[in-house]
Amino acid sequence: MISNVRKKEVTAKRFPFYVVKRMDFPKWKYWLIRGGGIILAFLVAGFTCAMLKPGSFGIFFKELIRGCFDFSDISTLIDLLTTFSIILLISIVITPAFKMKFWNIGAEGQILVGALVAAGIAKFASRDIPNIVVLLMCMIAAQAASTIWAAIPAIFKAFFNTNETLFTLMLNYIATLLSSMMISIWIKSGSQSFGMLTHGVFPKIMGSSSFLVIIFAVVIFIGMFFYINKGKHGYELSIIGESVDTARYVGINIRYVTIRSMLVAGVLFGTIGFFIVCGVNRSFSPTIVGGEGFTGVLISWLGHFDPLQIALFAFLQSIMKQGTTTVATAVNISSTQFSAICTGIFFFIIIACEFFSSYKIKMHHENKEVQQ
Repeated sequence: MISNVRKKEVTAKRFPFYVVKRMDFPKWKYWLIRGGGIILAFLVAGFTCAMLKPGSFGIFFKELIRGCFDFSDISTLIDLLTTFSIILLISIVITPAFKMKFWNIGAEGQILVGALVAAGIAKFASRDIPNIVVLLMCMIAAQAASTIWAAIPAIFKAFFNTNETLFTLMLNYIATLLSSMMISIWIKSGSQSFGMLTHGVFPKIMGSSSFLVIIFAVVIFIGMFFYINKGKHGYELSIIGESVDTARYVGINIRYVTIRSMLVAGVLFGTIGFFIVCGVNRSFSPTIVGGEGFTGVLISWLGHFDPLQIALFAFLQSIMKQGTTTVATAVNISSTQFSAICTGIFFFIIIACEFFSSYKIKMHHENKEVQQ
């Protein structure tokens, strides 16, 4: 058998470096690395645009700003705030479960199920029913459906200790297939989309039906900030996340907190699905959430489950997503693919910065010099 010393020597020959966790790393250095990563992410996205369309590096930043902050066109700002509101809502709603280390990867499916039910009611509700009543029916039904969908993995985790990551992930696929099946039943033409809904939708204000979504995002953000940081429930989530044994010792009912947290998330995810269908898109398809449920997971983690940091990264991601769509149109490349590439670059670089702000790479010869 090879001794531990021999194993270390073999490892050192293969890898001349090793990774060490940083201790007492100053906060200003941490944010300096993060800030540098954010700037680098936008620069790399600009260089990517220049590689696809030579000479477009300057155009990239010009159109990026115009696509997000064109004050001469109020619809541009409303679109940015709507995009920001949706991703902020998803990221902030998923955070309480993450605080207690319940890894809910099912936001995509939980929103989709609520959106499906809301769309079904909006499409088939009688025209004799007032629009406001149909909206209330859509919202309540969406909340109920999403709450049930979120409660399933919570109950199995609480009573049978199942793996919530795999459970919630698989429910996303079931939700997508369920949506496709229901559309095929409801839409006889074979289309995978409802088309534009005309009943059970928000009225337009200044040409947009997204104002209530933006207001809802502000209210939920403020509420979640106090819920996570100031309330008793937030304290319980933190204790469970740090140590399950400690939580039991101080008398916290872990099963109850797990189920309660997911029920709250289900209600809010259902409301998000309702707003997407009846306010933002005024339509429904199995891809209506657009992968934002998974993006919310990334943003919540990058924000260290802190609402203020989550809001920062949600806003930056919204700028990258909307701005690069405008850039792609200006330089005549595929807007969907280019926006996805730039968003991927953004997250890749920010995650790399998280690594370098939490760990440092040391060479083995440095350790030998210290020992001498």
